[in-house]
Amino acid sequence: ARCTSLAPQFYPIKSSSHFITQRMTSSSAIRHFTLTFDRQMHSFRSMRILQSRRSFVFSSISSSNNGTTSENVNANRKAQTLRLQRFYVRPETFETSNFSLSKEDSRHALKSLRLRVDDAIEVCDGQGRVKRARLVDVDSRRTDATFEMMSSKEENFHPFPGRVKWDVVCACAGIKGERSSVLVEKLTELNGRALVPLLTSRSGKIGSASASGKNASKGGSSSDNSIGRSKRRKDEEEEDEETGKELRWQRVALAASKQSLRAHVFGIEKPVNFNDFVSSTYFREATCRFVAAAGGAGFAEKLRGVKEDILKDDDEITKERYGLIIIGPEGDFDDDEMKVLMDTCETISLGDLRLRTETAAIASLSIAQMITNV
Repeated sequence: ARCTSLAPQFYPIKSSSHFITQRMTSSSAIRHFTLTFDRQMHSFRSMRILQSRRSFVFSSISSSNNGTTSENVNANRKAQTLRLQRFYVRPETFETSNFSLSKEDSRHALKSLRLRVDDAIEVCDGQGRVKRARLVDVDSRRTDATFEMMSSKEENFHPFPGRVKWDVVCACAGIKGERSSVLVEKLTELNGRALVPLLTSRSGKIGSASASGKNASKGGSSSDNSIGRSKRRKDEEEEDEETGKELRWQRVALAASKQSLRAHVFGIEKPVNFNDFVSSTYFREATCRFVAAAGGAGFAEKLRGVKEDILKDDDEITKERYGLIIIGPEGDFDDDEMKVLMDTCETISLGDLRLRTETAAIASLSIAQMITNV
């Protein structure tokens, strides 16, 4: 608009590599700038069209994937709402036609779930067998429920899921309070196969493993006898308390297995001494053995190698495989124990921070399941 003068003026014109100065009239400058602007706009529109086409293709692919994922999620959500309530029974119950649940399970079925006659449930033996049953009778106080097994055709067997069955060998005797129950609960929900309490030189005793070494004085004066009785009573109380820890772990494992709808109940093995453990056939025949230790190798990389070896195996589906994840006590293994483990296991690192025993066990099982069994 300002280039109205007929007098020749100088205008900077952009060449291919730099600005040059060329003598031209104002009208020719306007034509040049208009042509340049049109070319730039055409190029800009072409670029926008190309970008929009690319974004359309990508959004189509993304929406297709999202659509498939959404369908799977919706289908699984619907299937979850249609699943029957599951109760655990003894294996011999599968051989009978009629059976009753325990008082605790009967109360839960009748008062919490409000089951009525002819309602169906699932019963599981905790070893993979699942069968349907029908409620046929309820007592007057609604505390005892009698069920009838359905046809044998309704029975299904579910093998333990995953390429590798993971056992957590943990020196958990020193874990205080409810933290040990949290350990059992989370290992169950993460589909571990079993917890093996490990007794080391720096860990305490658990349950039946503490039965030896009772001090009971015999004979002597009356005062000596009273002291002996007091000491025996204290030992018995401690043994009952520690045995109660094992029973509590079993109850927590059963409750968590029910909540997770597991066909195989999470196992709580008897506490085992370190020397007996490392010399056992169970230890030697494990597919893989990992021990958590500061400065160890990356756990994820080790697990990917295990998975690749399994996928190359011709017996990938039928072969029984189990792995051991070994977690030390809060005071760590002593030098002799660590030397044995380093010679027979692969050391793995879970990061630079110092972790509690239960945190290390839960984290390591989570990583193992995600990489080898998903």
